[in-house]
Amino acid sequence: MKRGKKIGIALGVAGVGAGLLAAYGLAIRPWHLRWGATDEELTETLPGDEVKRDAGIQVTHAVTVNAPPSYVWKWLIQIGQGRGGFYSYDQVENLIGLDIHNVDEIRPELQHLSVGDFIRSAHEGWLGGRFDNLAGWHVVTLEPERVLVLRDEIEFGSWSFILRPNERNGTRLIIRGRGDKPMSLGRQIFHFSVFEPAHFIMERKMLLTLKQRAERTYAEDIRASHWQSQEGDHDVIVSPRDWN
Repeated sequence: MKRGKKIGIALGVAGVGAGLLAAYGLAIRPWHLRWGATDEELTETLPGDEVKRDAGIQVTHAVTVNAPPSYVWKWLIQIGQGRGGFYSYDQVENLIGLDIHNVDEIRPELQHLSVGDFIRSAHEGWLGGRFDNLAGWHVVTLEPERVLVLRDEIEFGSWSFILRPNERNGTRLIIRGRGDKPMSLGRQIFHFSVFEPAHFIMERKMLLTLKQRAERTYAEDIRASHWQSQEGDHDVIVSPRDWN
């Protein structure tokens, strides 16, 4: 192959790569950093922002759930390794040995969480136990059926869950994460090309699963209430043959 042709191919490949990077930076990344969020939700100050006031990166995702906040909360409060999982792709999480398993039911023993509690993201002893006190988040704010704010123990960033009732007896569920912008070139490459897209995929799945399960349990309760009311509307007729 002639030298000029090789240079042409190299320039073509470089041009395609530059185009893909530009498309990601100008269109795809801004889209996934705010997936589901309105312009107002994107710019307003939310509970938990004060945990990381000088954040270099902010991510806001949201979804509308056709169920009251109380139903969303029952699922949300169960999150954590060794608890209810994170309602995302646990098969992927377990590829790196996190030992996370999503539950498909509301469990009474998982309905208790308090400020100061530590929600683990990996099992104790993961990677030789070097991160036992770091792999997870501390609960810093907890307002039942309204707000759950977590603080990670590596860069002290925030992970906030805000539940807002809407006029249709549903819930607007907003998740906001705030953290440091990576400084070194190597960390920037990893963060923007690997961590951010992976985080979006996992958190989007989490939101959609919370939506599906809250709506399911709400619908089940409505059906049960409907059947109970129907049964109560009918008088029980006892035949004389049943007296004996």
